[in-house]
Amino acid sequence: MDFQARLEALTHQLRPWSPLWSRSILQGWPGSGAAWPEDWLAYARSLDEAGERQLDQGALVGVPPPSLSTLLGALQELTALPWHEGHHALTVAQTQGLSAKKTHELGRVLDLLAPRTRFIREAVDIGGGMGHLARLCARTFGWTFHSIDRDAALQDKGRRWLTRTHSLNGDTLCFIQASVEDGLQPRIDPLFSGRDRASIGLHTCGPLALTQLRKSQGAGFVLNIGCCYDKLEAPRDYPVSRFGGVHPLPFTPHALALTTRGRHHKTEAEFARMKRVYAWRFAFGLLSRRCFPERGFVRAGDAPRALYDGRFAVYARDRLERLELDPGMTDAELDAFEVSVRAETRDLLLCHLLRDRFARPLEVVLLLDRAFLLEELGFQVELLQLFDPRLSPRNLALIASQGA
Repeated sequence: MDFQARLEALTHQLRPWSPLWSRSILQGWPGSGAAWPEDWLAYARSLDEAGERQLDQGALVGVPPPSLSTLLGALQELTALPWHEGHHALTVAQTQGLSAKKTHELGRVLDLLAPRTRFIREAVDIGGGMGHLARLCARTFGWTFHSIDRDAALQDKGRRWLTRTHSLNGDTLCFIQASVEDGLQPRIDPLFSGRDRASIGLHTCGPLALTQLRKSQGAGFVLNIGCCYDKLEAPRDYPVSRFGGVHPLPFTPHALALTTRGRHHKTEAEFARMKRVYAWRFAFGLLSRRCFPERGFVRAGDAPRALYDGRFAVYARDRLERLELDPGMTDAELDAFEVSVRAETRDLLLCHLLRDRFARPLEVVLLLDRAFLLEELGFQVELLQLFDPRLSPRNLALIASQGA
């Protein structure tokens, strides 16, 4: 893959539209809505339920505006990354007690590692938890494996798991309780250094991914799957490469949060539920702004699932009591308010569906920047889709090797 051409093209496409993806729609409403091209909104308003669902999946039905069609076509092409689809078969005993998501991830990771790590003898896993990946790698490849996590309770569970699933050849797995941090850490830093060493980070949260990459400059192999990009801070955590610094985008906290959106295709029921959740949250946002303008944006927070299944008044009353706010309205008046703003909350929904089209491109920009950092450190780098996004939405893997 030509990383340079890909990053240049993506930033060229994304930069002119930064007013749309760099800020929260609800928090900036109605100004955030006015920023969208009128023909885009007119097109979105013309969609029926099926058309809205197609838009949520990144498809345009009917006759969309040429500017929207051209942009989405370009972004889809630029974010079409190669797949690694192989799966290492795991036994029932190896996966007992694991979720379908974890089993899927472990099978894919083991299959990816097998042909790329024949020269590896030792490995370290960052945020290894109970050590499932470390245990399977040690037993599959014969590596000496160090699983690092700051949660001692999880590691104790991992040790008990090892005892219950004893290997005939013995286990070469060591648990180390520690936080992996920037700066010198004499106790763990040597584990990342050596051409026969692998450094693995499976869903390293926020800036921890960058810490892993910097710690692993002397490793022979690096695998990193990032997540929780909303915990990053720009410009501290983006851009991190010299080439990325020449082609930066104006990442804001809202833009970083956008990159964490799940992208699996929803069923009709899932899409309908998403619409109801958005409708109640948006209506509450408009209500609080009208009744408590001095409070600015009032964050409703996550509500129990059952509250989205009933009347708006029940949901709103729960949120208002939690926030110790009283609008002086009856339940009937709260329900009537929700009805009165339905056209506005639908516009908010449509802006969100349109804004979500920028999520994957922005995530790819972050990872291309990290790919350049690894190249600048002397690695040969791949960027692949590894997991089924229906099970594991953060499915992009950075793979880097310096050879034997």
